[in-house]
Amino acid sequence: MDLNGKNVVYVGGCGGIGSETCKILVQKKVANLAVLDVVENAALIKQIASINPSSKVFFMKIDLLDRENIVKVFGEVISKMKTIDVLVNGSGICNEFRAEMPIGVNLLGLINSTQIAVDLMTKTQTKRGGLIVNIASTAGLDPFPLAPVYGATKAGVVSFTRAMADEVNFSRHGISFINICPGITTTTFMNQFTTEKNTPNSKATQKEFDEAKNQTPQDCAKNIVEAIEICKNGASYLCDLGKMTEVKFPVFWDVQK
Repeated sequence: MDLNGKNVVYVGGCGGIGSETCKILVQKKVANLAVLDVVENAALIKQIASINPSSKVFFMKIDLLDRENIVKVFGEVISKMKTIDVLVNGSGICNEFRAEMPIGVNLLGLINSTQIAVDLMTKTQTKRGGLIVNIASTAGLDPFPLAPVYGATKAGVVSFTRAMADEVNFSRHGISFINICPGITTTTFMNQFTTEKNTPNSKATQKEFDEAKNQTPQDCAKNIVEAIEICKNGASYLCDLGKMTEVKFPVFWDVQK
């Protein structure tokens, strides 16, 4: 996919990985970039917009726990951009003591924004198509004992995205879907896993993070944009230590044959 002239929506675009990805997107000369998040960072939006003045960058506040709000915000996005070529669902939180929060944001919020966007992308464009990128996690590829609820939400994202990419759904909506599964990335988001109010395993998580190798958000962002440009429907990518690798899943029905 050539990003030049495309309209992109990034949900969670004020986060560490999201903001770095948005910076690269405007370098790629997207026509419009809608940055959606729960809290505005005006200085960041101004910085992103200054990278390429030909790209129109704007912020909209969104509440992923409220489906009606998501509908309203996406309607406003369409009124500004007319069409959506790429949607990136990049929001995420960790709170093992209040499971309804990560489930509501990481999984249900992502599902709602996806379904709303699919409807808009198939109805407002003269040619059906586009790409939806869902940011999962390595915690969604294998069990994540240190934060089981968070891991469950990200495993759900992986499964949901792969199902939406399947031909039975692709033939209906014509939109490509990909998963991005980042490894440990040096952003403030990682502090949520090491805070006692968020998880009973905060000390063990801190020890593991201290000992593990990690990547910068800039390296992860480069791989996300590369995956967008490849635009391989149904692909899941592990983005870890600055490298991108496509994940190959065993197929249950093939095993049964």
